[in-house]
Amino acid sequence: MKKFIALGMAAALSVSLLAGCGSSSSSSTPAASAPAASAPAETTAAGAWTSVADLEGKKIAVQEGTTGNDVADTISGAEVSAFKAATQCGMELMNGRVDCIIIDTNPAKALVAANPDKLELLDFPASEESETYAIATQKNDAGAALAKEFDSAMATLKENGTFDALVSKYISKEEDVELPELPAVTDPKGTLTMGTNCEFEPFEYLDENGEPTGFDVDFVKYLCAELGYEVTIENMDFDALIPALQSGRIDFIAAGMTRTEEREENANFTDGYYEAVQSIIVAKQ
Repeated sequence: MKKFIALGMAAALSVSLLAGCGSSSSSSTPAASAPAASAPAETTAAGAWTSVADLEGKKIAVQEGTTGNDVADTISGAEVSAFKAATQCGMELMNGRVDCIIIDTNPAKALVAANPDKLELLDFPASEESETYAIATQKNDAGAALAKEFDSAMATLKENGTFDALVSKYISKEEDVELPELPAVTDPKGTLTMGTNCEFEPFEYLDENGEPTGFDVDFVKYLCAELGYEVTIENMDFDALIPALQSGRIDFIAAGMTRTEEREENANFTDGYYEAVQSIIVAKQ
């Protein structure tokens, strides 16, 4: 039987790590305080991992409520530890308390790039199924209308090259990319509040000044400018996003969020704008 452990945010972290987002369900229950550390995981050389079957019975770290959490739950005999942020997953792996991390591909690459001497990415995915990110809006008529507005603006940004430029800058990491000038909103129709979780580089993360940045952040700024809205951004835990949307605290979510049947019960969604798969990170030998 799998054992599920959910931990709160660490008080301080000494390394730069990144997080992942995606699915809507989590089998973990947040604990009031962190339990005693588990016994160190047995270290496995990266070359010894040949397929997902090798993860059976292993200790796996995931971000709570994400697709990685769901994928890990399906692995036979796995001991799955779910955390509020992938930063904690990375610490657990580097401290030898888990065998691997399951997380979306692009955040996985960024995490490994931030810790190249300690972490590495396996050359096969945790799941063959891809997931599609979409923007979530409120589950009402206004939310459905806003989703359609976003769909129209997305089509425009793809046609005029803005979308491709954002991909080149944030995902392909091309240093010489110049983004189009952000259109000025001189007579705004109103202000929209975007909810996100800045633990998901390159899609959303905090810059050196502590301000939200990344692909989704800039994408939304262009979308809102195209539609004539001003936008504000609220950073929160990933699993708090849907409740915040339902309560009206935020108008929409852009956080590398996967459109699922479960989430569609509580939110409207735009068309998909990016596809990803789940990857596996292990400690470097």
